[in-house]
Amino acid sequence: MPPVNPSDALLSAPLADLAVLLLKQFKRLLAERGLALTTAQMDELGRAAAARAPLPDFAHALLDLLGQLIAESEAYLRARFGWTFAESLAHDMSAVQGWETTGEFLEIANNKSNHELRISAASSLLALLGDERGRANLWAVLDAEGEVQDVDGAFARRALCHLDGLDPLSADWRTLVRRQPEDG
Repeated sequence: MPPVNPSDALLSAPLADLAVLLLKQFKRLLAERGLALTTAQMDELGRAAAARAPLPDFAHALLDLLGQLIAESEAYLRARFGWTFAESLAHDMSAVQGWETTGEFLEIANNKSNHELRISAASSLLALLGDERGRANLWAVLDAEGEVQDVDGAFARRALCHLDGLDPLSADWRTLVRRQPEDG
C-alpha cells in the first residue's frame, strides 16, 4: 500500500478553512501594502468563499493586491530567468546559470521557489474568492505536476473546481474544469 499523500486531505477539507489558511500566508505581505486583515475578517472571507456569497467590501482591495503580487512575481521570473510562470515550473535549477558559489545557487533557488509559490498560492486564493484571473496559473501548476499532486496542486485543484462548481473528488474533475475563463 502506498504511503498517504498529505495533500489528499486538502481535497476534502472545508473550503472556508483552505481560504483562511491561504489568507494567513499572505497576511504580512498584505499588511505591508496597507491591508491589515483581522482574524475575524479572514474568517468572514472564508465563509463567503465557501458559500459563494458576495464578498465584503474590503475584499476588493484584497483581490487587487493579490493580482499585484502575482504580477510582481511573474515580472521577477521574466526579468531573472526569461521565463513565464509555466516555464519556470518546467525548469529545475539545473537550467539556471549565473551562479558561482553554493550560497548564490541557494539564493537563486530560494527566490525562484518563493515567486512560484506566491503565484500559485495567490492564484488559488483568488479562485477560492471567485476571481478568475489566476485560472491559467492554476492549470500551469497542475500541468507541471502531472498526476502526482503536492500541496500546491491540491490547492489548485480545489480552487479550479470551486470556480466551476465541481466536486474535487470526482474522478473526471480534470476533464470538466474549464481551462480559460468565460468570455464576456
